Amino acid sequence: MLVGLNACGDSGSTPMTTTPTPVPVGTVLALFTDPASGFQTSDVYDSDNELIRFETNEEALWWVPANLLFDGWLPDGNFLDAGRLYQVRFGSVDGQMRAYFTESGRGTLCDLSVVDNVLQIEPTNLLPP
Repeated sequence: MLVGLNACGDSGSTPMTTTPTPVPVGTVLALFTDPASGFQTSDVYDSDNELIRFETNEEALWWVPANLLFDGWLPDGNFLDAGRLYQVRFGSVDGQMRAYFTESGRGTLCDLSVVDNVLQIEPTNLLPP
């Protein structure tokens, strides 16, 4: 069930519903493709360079720093959610391509964190490098 999914600038958040440890065997990760270069990855980074992945069998965002899953996330192409509020955009750091968690509209990076078992998504003014 998807609850409270809002764009970075909104004050809502998505409550945590599943916390498996470790992530189950047979995990299927979403793969994102840069249309300009063909680069593909399942690793997505937020504004703090924290790693996020998307598990397609569970339709969940995997918050890798704490090994937590949050349901209601099923990427479609490079869009991360059904409402198309969030999108993967690509950039590079030290010559290495990376995928970034961004707002669809503004294209700015989002800062993700988990506070009291609730996924927080905050806006930034940063663009992918």
